[in-house]
Formats: sequence, structure tokens, C-alpha cells
Amino acid sequence: MSQFKNMNLALLAKLDTLNQAPAIMTKKDGQYRNVTYTALKDIAFSIANGLVKVGLKHRDRVAIMSATRAEWVYADLGSLLAGAIISAVYPTTLEDETAYIINDLEARYVFAENQTQVTKLRLMQSEVPTVERVYVFDTDGVELDEWIRPLAELIELGSDWAKNEDSLRAISNSLNGSDVLTIIYTSGTTGSPKGVVLSHNNYLITIENLFIHSPRAFLNVNRNLSFLPLAHALERIGGYYLLLYAGKTIAYAEGFDSIIANIAEVKPEFIAGVPRVYEKMYARVRQNLQSASWLKKQIFYWALGVGKQSASYKLAQKPLPTWLLVKHQLASKLVYKAIKDKFGGKLQFMVSGGAPLNPKIAEFFHHLDLLIIEGWGATEGTAPYTVNRPEEYRFGSVGRAIPGVDIRLASDGELEVKGPNLFSEYYKNPEATNEAFTNDGYYKTGDIGTIDAAGWVTITDRKKQLIITAGGKNVAPAAIQKLLVSGGLIDAAHIIGDNKKFISALVTLDPDALVKFAEEQGIKDKSIASLTEHKKVVDKVSAEVDAANAKLPSYMTVKQFRILPHSFTIETGELTPTLKIKTKVVNQKYAALIDSMYEKEPVDEFL
Repeated sequence: MSQFKNMNLALLAKLDTLNQAPAIMTKKDGQYRNVTYTALKDIAFSIANGLVKVGLKHRDRVAIMSATRAEWVYADLGSLLAGAIISAVYPTTLEDETAYIINDLEARYVFAENQTQVTKLRLMQSEVPTVERVYVFDTDGVELDEWIRPLAELIELGSDWAKNEDSLRAISNSLNGSDVLTIIYTSGTTGSPKGVVLSHNNYLITIENLFIHSPRAFLNVNRNLSFLPLAHALERIGGYYLLLYAGKTIAYAEGFDSIIANIAEVKPEFIAGVPRVYEKMYARVRQNLQSASWLKKQIFYWALGVGKQSASYKLAQKPLPTWLLVKHQLASKLVYKAIKDKFGGKLQFMVSGGAPLNPKIAEFFHHLDLLIIEGWGATEGTAPYTVNRPEEYRFGSVGRAIPGVDIRLASDGELEVKGPNLFSEYYKNPEATNEAFTNDGYYKTGDIGTIDAAGWVTITDRKKQLIITAGGKNVAPAAIQKLLVSGGLIDAAHIIGDNKKFISALVTLDPDALVKFAEEQGIKDKSIASLTEHKKVVDKVSAEVDAANAKLPSYMTVKQFRILPHSFTIETGELTPTLKIKTKVVNQKYAALIDSMYEKEPVDEFL
């Protein structure tokens, strides 16, 4: 049981006491500026007071349509203090799905980031009749009217909150732990989104159990850089609620493309990302190394080797022997420090979640004295079920269960979970809710994995994404994808083979690596579409596929592949907002290309 009655009171405990300590860092006019806890409190109460004045009632629903930024937090905190139930829509969500979520939610008020989101709302205005008003963060280019108003106006309306402070605090005091805090709609790779209902207790108890699980990770760091979508469950808890609950500082990146530059400016002590972020970082280090001088390459590989020698001691939590400690200190001066400085110089660890991370990437950074710890969870579990700890970790494993969470293995290999972190229901969807749980109350995660005798969990694939070939073989596509993207040119891979005689793949290429390869090969036309068809590029990709196949059993090897002339993107509907490939969309969009790979099927490849 939490020490607080609800999440509002937990957050208010810090807003009321930390005063001039920095709560948020946001970039304005070319430099990062602090928003203190006192200033954040003033903004949140002003929004709450403004919402109450315009008619918001306890348990009314509010939606936020915005990328990750400080105003997202302002809108969320203000809505919480007004007693609302908050949801969020990814800013990249298409119009029809946005309308579906807002209508399912029956939202009365919407916070929109900018002109792009306002345009989307105007197009669907007649389809979202419950929305009484939209408040806009950035009004540049926005035509205001009675329905579309600036956030600044709402803050000004509620700026006299001190006069109504008692009544506003009464709202928070009236909430119980079982009350709904948020409804998060799962993006999913197939089907319509489902609203995951999460309570105040789900967040409070999960956060407090994370503190118990690893104080070093969640209490002894002071600043992060936030860049994942706040509409996603991982960032909502790990990059927002947990940090304010602990009285820490949240710095916001300017955008996904500015992460590396912002890390150097902000100097965070930890960051959280999805595997795609670390894959990009890994690819960038490899690209930079290719253009380095012979001497720098030799020094780098020597330092990498020292890191590899040191890894076993670190994993066993043992001190380095003197001979290795001296080498490690020298490697740090020559290589590790320079790399760490690119990440601000204070980074203690990085967290990966949302999908399995290739262990080779985690080990590579570990050998450079940078730690990535992996966790596992889902929206339905308020995000985390398990997480490695900086003081105890295993690569390839997602860690052990956080306190209070019980994990078991079903007969078909599916992992099932029970604990205080679990959601109560899918909003307005009792059928889906019943299907999600076993008869004895365990949530069926849909993840296939293993649990060893010490409780370490390893995820091998998604149950629904397992491919069953025509020969009856069960194939885990994630294992193939990890090998394919480790080659250098291949950026992403979509694996095909369900009811087919063999495995095939659609691959996209890393634009930066592709252009660099073209320069090295003396190819003049460097347009991406042209390069993806060039014989030297196709031969290089074929070699990377062969290298991956050499590490796979015969029935899992990629027999055919096609290179797409562009990357999978969120905007084209091929990726979820958390950068997972939408299987159904890709299969439909590229059906003809996929069929071309099976026109002349190899005979009995799996026998």
C-alpha cells in the first residue's frame, strides 16, 4: 500500500516543498531554461482552476494531442488536479483513428500542440461532438475561434487559483487509489486501439516498487532527457511521473533528430529509449569508425577489447584485477571518455524498453563503458513487469520481476503476469477484457519467453507474430531481424513466411550508411531510390543477408529478399508511434512485391 492516497497527493508533496529546485528544462531562444517546482505548481493550478471555471467536472475525460514537450506535462498535471481522467493521442495518429479515440473516450476538452493538430481536429469537428473546446500550445498559424483557444488564455483565466486553492485541493483529497487516472489507447500493430484503464494505485505502487527494486537506478539519479512519446506508457511513468514523484528534473529534447546534440547540452544521468534509438547510435559509431584513420581504429579496437575483458568482472560484480584496471584506465582516457563526453559526460546508464534489444548492441556499448539496461512491460502493466538493475544485469535478459509482480509460463511458452501494476479493464470492451485474463486472474501478455531458476526473464518473440511455415516450423522473426540489422546497411527488416515454404524479407537501408557506402564505391548517383537498385548495393545487402543466415538454422534462413526504396515511417502508416512495424499494413501495402518472392519457391527447403 502506498504512503499516498492518490497520485495527485504524491505529486503535490513535491510541488509544495521543492520550491526553486528545477522540475523541468526546456529549450527556448537557443538555450535550456529551468522551470522550478514553484513555477510548475503555479502553471498546473492555473490550468486546473481554468478548467473548473469553464465547466470541467470530476471524472470528465481530457485528451492531449502533442509531441513530448513541457506543455504536455502542464496540460496533464492541470487536468489531474482538476479531477479529470486523461488520455493522449500520438501526434502522428491519422484522422480516423484520432476521431475513434476521442469519441470512445467521450472527451470534453482537448489539448492540441500546434497548427498540424488543429487542422486535423477541424477536419473531424463534426465527428467529435463531445469536444467543447480545444486549447492550443503553439498558436503560430492557427486561426482562433470559439472552439479553438490558446493554452495561454486558459492559464490566464485560472491564474487566480490561490482564491480557490481550498476547493482545488479538495478535489485531490477526494480521490481514492482505485480511481481512474488515465486511459491509454494501445497503438498495436493490428486492429483498432483499445483503451487501457489505469488507476492512481497502478502508478503509485508501481513507482514505489521500482524504488525498492533499484534505488540506484530510480532514486540516485537527478536528471534525464525525455524524447519518447509521452502518449506511450513507458515514457509516461519512467520519464514523467516517477521523476516528479522523486523530485528530479526532466529535460525535454527538441525532437528525435536532436537527441545527441541535446544530450551534450543537458548532461543527463540517464535516458530511456526503444531499441531503435540504440540501433541508430550503434550504426552511427560504426560509420564514424569507418572514416577514422588506421591508428584511431587500432586504438578503438584495443579499447573495445579491454572493455570485453572487463565485462565478465562487471557482470559478476567483482573488482578489476590491477593489471586490467590499469589498461581500463588508459582505455578510458583514450576512448571511453571521448564517447561519454558526446553523451554529456554524466550518463550513468540507459534504459531500453518497448521491444527486445539486440544483446550484441548492449554488449558493444558495455565494452565502451556505457551501460544499457533492458526492461519488459506493456501498457496493461503500467509499463514495467521486469527490469535489469545497474548493479545487477544480464544482456539478453529483461531482468527480474519488480516487487509485487508474479510471472509464470503457460504451456505454450506465453508469459503470464499478476500484480498491483495490472490494468482493470479495456474501456467499454468487456469481451476484450475477459479474453486478456486467465480464469485465475493472470494477464496473458502475448510475449513468448523463458524464466530461469533465479527468476531472470528472457523474451524470444510475440505470440501473435510467430510465423508457422508450410513445413510446420515455428519461426521467431525477431531473432532474424536482429541479425539482419547488425550488418551495417540494413536499417529494418520485415520477415515473411507464414504458410510459406521458406522465409523471405523486405528490407530498408540506413540512408546515412547508404550514402557513405556509395562514396566509398565511387557511385555518382547518390539518390536513395537509385542506390537501392545499384548492383554494388544489392550485392552488399546480399552479403549481409548471407552473414545473418550463417548464424541461423536452415528453416529460419532468408531465401529471398527485396530492398524497398525508402524507410518504413510512422507517417505512411507502416510503423507504430513506438517504431514497431505494422505487420498487417506492410503485408497489404507490399503484397505484389511479397508475392514476387514466391513465384519460384525452392523445393523442400525445410525438409
